[in-house]
Amino acid sequence: MNLVLLTHEREVQRPTNTGSLALQVFPQWCRRVIWSRVAPDQVLIELILSHSAAVLFPKPTDSCHADVSLDLGEKDKLAPLVGKSEVYLDHVPDTLIILDATWQEARKMMRQSPYLKAADKFALTEQADSGFTLRRNQIEGGLCTIECIISLLELKNKPEEAELLTQAFRDFQDG
Repeated sequence: MNLVLLTHEREVQRPTNTGSLALQVFPQWCRRVIWSRVAPDQVLIELILSHSAAVLFPKPTDSCHADVSLDLGEKDKLAPLVGKSEVYLDHVPDTLIILDATWQEARKMMRQSPYLKAADKFALTEQADSGFTLRRNQIEGGLCTIECIISLLELKNKPEEAELLTQAFRDFQDG
């Protein structure tokens, strides 16, 4: 499993950032890319265009389903993605892009990034309530970054790795 933490710039310095735990514990398969609205990471775009990665994001309700519109010179490169219907995979892909931000920021990142809106998606379906006590969860059923990663590890049948991150998360909250 490979994870790309697409991190909002404000999240990097927050002491409550849980994505940093995965970077510390599993740097061999987890990397961070700072999100930019105006200069998206080209490697990330290539992963999306080749369908080699999917964005972890909840399935939208009809009221928040938006059309894909391109700007910032992305039209030519991302033309194959324009107008395609949103695809949610039924299996955990080998590479996942996780929006590492508050829920409010994550929705903004999705809304302002046509390449993310057009990317294949994967949604966690079975999830418990968040146990994150250091930051108020902003949406019902919303998990923090590390809780999402732990759930993904469980889905990929990696119980030892999931337990390592679970313990790191406990220590982080107790710290």
